[in-house]
Amino acid sequence: MFPLSIALYYLAALGTIFMAARYMFGSLPTPYHKEMMHNAETPMPEIVETILRAHGRNLGAALLASGVAIFLFTDMIEPESNLIVRLRPVLVGLIIGLPITVYTRRLEKDTGVHTPWRVSLVLLLVIIVGYAISFL
Repeated sequence: MFPLSIALYYLAALGTIFMAARYMFGSLPTPYHKEMMHNAETPMPEIVETILRAHGRNLGAALLASGVAIFLFTDMIEPESNLIVRLRPVLVGLIIGLPITVYTRRLEKDTGVHTPWRVSLVLLLVIIVGYAISFL
């Protein structure tokens, strides 16, 4: 089960890096930002677009750093590694993933607009399952 655990950690790292690329290089504001403004019957001023673009690029950088950290910490794990070494990628995942999941889900609940919180939840579950099976 150890190789599967490592594969899941790497999958979480790559998923996080993929999300980083979306925010660093993708179109911002996102369609869901625009839909929220439209539903509020509020035009999106250029300054709001600029702010959302800056925040999105910053989020992308944080996701990239987290994905690389998960990848590098995973690369350090051996079958005989102790609890702390195995836990490092999970801690990075939790630190970046929990707030994104919680606050983006809350944003969806408050606005009724579909947001990407499910992606972060899936990546969190992947890394947690990887950790759980690393001891089998």
